[in-house]
Amino acid sequence: MLLSKLKETAESVLKKPVVDCVVSVPCFYTDAERRSVMDATQTAGLNCLRLMNETTAVALAYGIYKQDLPALEEKPRNVVFVDMGDSSYQVSVCAFNRGKHKVLVTAFDTTLGGRKFDKVLVNHFCEEFGKKYKLDIKSKIRALLQLSQECEKLKKLMSASASDLPLSIECFMNDVDVSGTMNRGKFLEMCDDLLARVEPPLRSVLKQANLKKEDIYAVEIVGGATRIPAVKEKISKFFGKEISTTLNADEAVTRGCALQCAILSPAFKVRESFITDVVPYPISLRWNSPAEEGSSDCEVFSKNHAAPFSKVLTFYRKEPFTLEAYYSSPQDLPYPDPAIAQFSVQKVTPQSDGSSSKVKVKV
Repeated sequence: MLLSKLKETAESVLKKPVVDCVVSVPCFYTDAERRSVMDATQTAGLNCLRLMNETTAVALAYGIYKQDLPALEEKPRNVVFVDMGDSSYQVSVCAFNRGKHKVLVTAFDTTLGGRKFDKVLVNHFCEEFGKKYKLDIKSKIRALLQLSQECEKLKKLMSASASDLPLSIECFMNDVDVSGTMNRGKFLEMCDDLLARVEPPLRSVLKQANLKKEDIYAVEIVGGATRIPAVKEKISKFFGKEISTTLNADEAVTRGCALQCAILSPAFKVRESFITDVVPYPISLRWNSPAEEGSSDCEVFSKNHAAPFSKVLTFYRKEPFTLEAYYSSPQDLPYPDPAIAQFSVQKVTPQSDGSSSKVKVKV
């Protein structure tokens, strides 16, 4: 539905058919989720040229316009991108050279976003109005949604003002008018546990990339929730430098996808720029091993391995066999099933002397 509407809107503005597209997904999406997005694009009548991580799209939007990047033979410029949106929090470190950009590592918190901060306010006012006006707000979905919208507006106002701000809703429930107040100081106290979750992914990317804070050239923030002053302060304090807001917080990901689509299209001439992505979780292959009379496995792509990428594995077999791909760190996945897919290798026969044939599999 969403992709169909986007297609319809684009065609209405451009006055021509829209078929090819580049779609971004959160960097923590698994293969099953990515395939579902690809299926959705086909259902909407779109041809997805590439599926990009959101952090990668942001990096492309940043790097393609930079005129002062180091040459290819020089030491790359390391930039951290922090993206906190409505429902998730993603951090990546990217290395930039002129015409070549590389995502080094990513880290994320799949449930930390602006929605969580809204929920803190909603729970507070549900409790306050319950005591003050004897209203059970959570029993009425419509009232809860209305309160959620007002709390989101209040949160945005508190980003600009530290004084007491009112929240008033007329004829809220049972024709009762409700009102309350909130200020930034009290709000931040209520959000202490959420703000404590900002630093771990920042620490994680530096550790994974074997970088020190001094190695970071700049810290770019995008996403609506990064407008919260306390979030900005946490990020700035961690890196010990001023954070940069040169990218459009709401459009950076979209711009990156549009640029990638233009690069892949023969209809546009775009500055030469190549960017590599990373694998968010380690991927292993499992197969039956005649020599060991059981199954064997091998980690094919480690975490943060460059993508897209392919490897060739060599097997010695006398008959068809099956390869099973799975995520080798199920504890890091958003859901418990680590399986990715099964692949059957057919038309394998022994050699004329009865020995095993050499089979090469590209993965």
